[in-house]
Amino acid sequence: MDEAGVAPPSPALSPLRRLQAWCGRCSDRCGQFLKAYRFELCTFVFFSAVALVFLLPFIYHTIPAGHVGVLWKRFSGGTVTDKVYPEGYVMTFPWNILYVYDARLQKVDRDLEVLSSDGLKITLNLVWRFRILPEMAPDLHKYAGPDYAENMLAPTVGARTRDVIAVYQPDEVYTERRLKIQNQILEAVRYDLQENFHSPLRGGAAQWLYFEDILIRGMTLPPGVQEAIVRKNAMYHEMEEYTFRVQREQKEAERKRIEAVGIRNFQEIVSNGMSDSYLRWRGIEATLELAKSPNTKVVVVGNGKNGLPLILNTEEKGAELPMVKPAPRGGSSGK
Repeated sequence: MDEAGVAPPSPALSPLRRLQAWCGRCSDRCGQFLKAYRFELCTFVFFSAVALVFLLPFIYHTIPAGHVGVLWKRFSGGTVTDKVYPEGYVMTFPWNILYVYDARLQKVDRDLEVLSSDGLKITLNLVWRFRILPEMAPDLHKYAGPDYAENMLAPTVGARTRDVIAVYQPDEVYTERRLKIQNQILEAVRYDLQENFHSPLRGGAAQWLYFEDILIRGMTLPPGVQEAIVRKNAMYHEMEEYTFRVQREQKEAERKRIEAVGIRNFQEIVSNGMSDSYLRWRGIEATLELAKSPNTKVVVVGNGKNGLPLILNTEEKGAELPMVKPAPRGGSSGK
């Protein structure tokens, strides 16, 4: 018998029987161990579960859609600059930190005080939009940090906006040149972000993010200045209205002159070619036009040899017109 009081298996037994006997002995020993140290084992399992629940957020990470991850290793060189973690699930050691950056389009709304060319203080409400370049997220994290929008972007936008506004008058910013000013600020900010920030890893200038656009959404002028600009614009449009009226009267005068020339030419042509037959033809045309009117109540009979009768319907529309002979020369009648 061995120390545990169990007799060794007989050498005559088969290998399967010996394995079963050995498993039985191990099971008995495990049962005795668990029975002897059950409190210690329960305590260990409890604290292990608590530690796992506590460390799970530091081990298991979720990168949302449109985001990228940058890993910082505590004992292995700090920021990992040669790898960007895409969206999805990532597992790390609990002593390392995974930073998640938003790579989608972002918007910043900010009020900024600037000075115009004549020294007036203007408050601009600016909106600019940007997005980081995913492949440059490790460099951006290492040399600018998660607060890059405040530490790098906002000062650049403010400085370039003051430089551009300083050469314009308040009314120019307020009215027609706003789009041009926005484009100038946009180009200046893009140049600064690309040329004035250097990455030691890239060996020179590096573009960490892309500046989409900048918009002047509103502005506040000093008291009295805005009212003066509004009055000036109103007077300008009133002057344009008067100019249009003068041009309209000039066009009307030109039209009347052309019409008078046409009438004069017509009279000259008609007076040279006037004849009795032409006058009789015009009289017949006038008679036919008057005969078509349903409201005429007068019958006019011509006088003389060449008198033309006007025969009109005085009762019903569409009734047959009676024929009236012209009166003898020297007399007239109206019936």
